[in-house]
Amino acid sequence: MAFRDHLDGAVKIESINPINEMRLLIESNPNDVIMFTSVDGAVGHSAAANVCLRDNMVNQFGIQPAELLNTLEWAMNNRSEPVKYQGDAPVLENSIEPVDLGKLPIPHHYPQDRGRYMSASIIIAEHAGLRNVSFHRQFVRDKNHLVARLVPRHLRTMVDEARAQGEKVKIAIVNGADPCLLLAAAM
Repeated sequence: MAFRDHLDGAVKIESINPINEMRLLIESNPNDVIMFTSVDGAVGHSAAANVCLRDNMVNQFGIQPAELLNTLEWAMNNRSEPVKYQGDAPVLENSIEPVDLGKLPIPHHYPQDRGRYMSASIIIAEHAGLRNVSFHRQFVRDKNHLVARLVPRHLRTMVDEARAQGEKVKIAIVNGADPCLLLAAAM
């Protein structure tokens, strides 16, 4: 399932300012999947919110709402190896080289925030044969640098161990991941 598959029926917002307006609109529509089709300063890019709503997830999984927790528990207890796909995919049409974070629809959530933060993206990390997927709020420092606070959990342990060995952790930051992957990152 692709991220785009979860956007059917989304409320489409044609124009929005990423500074505080995105958050306010999300807060005023907590039960709707929202797609921002035109974000000021992010020409050619879209953003979405509320994609992991319970109703949306049970519809995508083809289950009843009462079955969701048991289904998630089953998935956690019956893990599978990731499947690698090679080749072209629609998601590959969205790349920016060189990276310029200022051109992405990254919101400035609250007036007291230091700036724009990615808060729904995930970090996929790998070191010493281990992989971790998790959420970390990331401050946009400049056009190609982010600052993430690593709480003392899996990713922080991985980074500390790598540094102690004089090594680096391979990471990928994913925006617009399939909600199934977002759920896995949250568990």
